[in-house]
Amino acid sequence: MKWSAATATLVALCGVPALARADSFSPISAGVQASTLGFGFTLERPLLFNFSARLATGFMSVSDDTEVGGADWTRTFHEENVLIAADWRPYAGRYRLTGGLLFSGDHTTYVARSVDGTNYSINNTLYPMSQAGVVRSQVSYGHPAAYVGVGGGTGITRGFTIAFDAGLIVRNGSVAASATGPLQSDPRFQADLQTVASQFRTRWLQPVIDIGLVYRP
Repeated sequence: MKWSAATATLVALCGVPALARADSFSPISAGVQASTLGFGFTLERPLLFNFSARLATGFMSVSDDTEVGGADWTRTFHEENVLIAADWRPYAGRYRLTGGLLFSGDHTTYVARSVDGTNYSINNTLYPMSQAGVVRSQVSYGHPAAYVGVGGGTGITRGFTIAFDAGLIVRNGSVAASATGPLQSDPRFQADLQTVASQFRTRWLQPVIDIGLVYRP
């Protein structure tokens, strides 16, 4: 995960002199959030009266079962990311338009499940579990992903605001598949496994919804 880039950006933001008017929000605001990208914290720094920079982190792990290519898999989403974004508030209002980049170690792992207790079905072909071992595939999203969205907030008490955002992440990942048993060297098994792996989704638009509690002194 590219935490070094995120850390450098955060340091730069904190070092930029505040250009916001005295009656705008405070130089640095902080909060916590829950998002489809995970749970984490946010930091925001105004650069102009209607323009600010924001950093948000996300951590989460969620599993489910799915079927791909004639095989049953346990799928686990791993979210470990940081979003670096620029917010523009038209007419300095409460609503904002956002663009940014998501730096992440996000990945999705798929672990094959047996169809009858003794065999895997890979590309509609049965392979003994004793010979295949643990069969897994992983889709990794290591490259920065573009984010666009809209958001806003509403005050609930002095200094505290409920913030919300909705947007899209452009995902572009890579896939790899492997097995731990003797069949890993079998050409037919490898061909079937790679055929199934090619069917895992690597490029898609991921909806993003988040809500958070922000404190502005």
